[in-house]
Amino acid sequence: MWILLLLFSALSWGFPVLHFIKPESNFTQIVTLDACATFLITKDMVGCNPALFPYQKEEGLRMGLATITDGESVEVGQKLLFDPIKEEFLREIFEEHPFSSWGGNSFIQLRTSKFYLSYDPILVNADVFVFNPASPEVAMSLVKSNRLNVTSGLEVLNNDVLKMSLGLKAYYYRSEYYQDSFFLSQLSSQDVDELIDFEKDNGVAGDLASFFQFENQWLPKISLIIKNINTTFRNKESDILSESQMRPLLVYEMYSRASLGYDYKTTWGIFNAELSSPFSEVFQDIYTEYIVGSLNYSLSRFSTSLSYSKYQQAFGFNFGSKIASIGIFYGNSQPLGDFSQQKEKMAGVRGEVSL
Repeated sequence: MWILLLLFSALSWGFPVLHFIKPESNFTQIVTLDACATFLITKDMVGCNPALFPYQKEEGLRMGLATITDGESVEVGQKLLFDPIKEEFLREIFEEHPFSSWGGNSFIQLRTSKFYLSYDPILVNADVFVFNPASPEVAMSLVKSNRLNVTSGLEVLNNDVLKMSLGLKAYYYRSEYYQDSFFLSQLSSQDVDELIDFEKDNGVAGDLASFFQFENQWLPKISLIIKNINTTFRNKESDILSESQMRPLLVYEMYSRASLGYDYKTTWGIFNAELSSPFSEVFQDIYTEYIVGSLNYSLSRFSTSLSYSKYQQAFGFNFGSKIASIGIFYGNSQPLGDFSQQKEKMAGVRGEVSL
């Protein structure tokens, strides 16, 4: 009962929901919960932080995809996004899966010494939450999109005290989405197509990043990133259209991250550690409950990482060669935070091929 009271006391600003897989998430981002912006040694470092572009050495064509492959929500999410939504299916969700979440992405990327150019054919996230048993209500967030991205950066300072670099990722996006709620009882008088009406959106947005590395090894590396500048997706309380609207948090809206990191190099590999804190908008309100700590170990083309935050934990390992790599990851989460005590376990895979 106290859980329901907590839910409805906070409904005035919707349901924030967390994701493991986000648009363009690479293996390191997934398994560190985005706490990888100071990791200089991985092939994924530019995806983690565009300001690390001056230090990358890889060129060529890459293709890959990431998806959650195991978990109670996989089938539900895939049906919501790719199959016609039927009344019977929604009622089945209410009975068997009060909360479900699924995500996946894909990419084709050309890497050069001057820039990265990439196209993401399909980026998907699906969330559904059925609450209030007395009068069941369905809150949904369904997003399908694709992007064309260009990423570059430069080192602006390099002396005996400090290295500093800046990076920019600009992208054009097209999205088809539904974010609203309805009562199950409405299915008796309305068709599903009338209730779930997808909207379309497109625009240009980008990420701006900076990176600082001190010559004094006792001082941490610092990263500051602003994500999704100029996006039309809004996530503030005043922007929520419904008190029970699903709000994918730290995914599509404009937000920022500040990170501190250390690394330790040995003959048996390199260890990285990072503490990352997200903020709303441009370093405004700090999201203390979503602060993440991560650890990474890499040796040649093998790496393993783990991460921890209050509501999400992840672990994974990646094996690679000159032409391909495969990463397997596992996660535990309480995706709705304090809005619901439901726990989710998942497993997923991310594969890449280089040409």
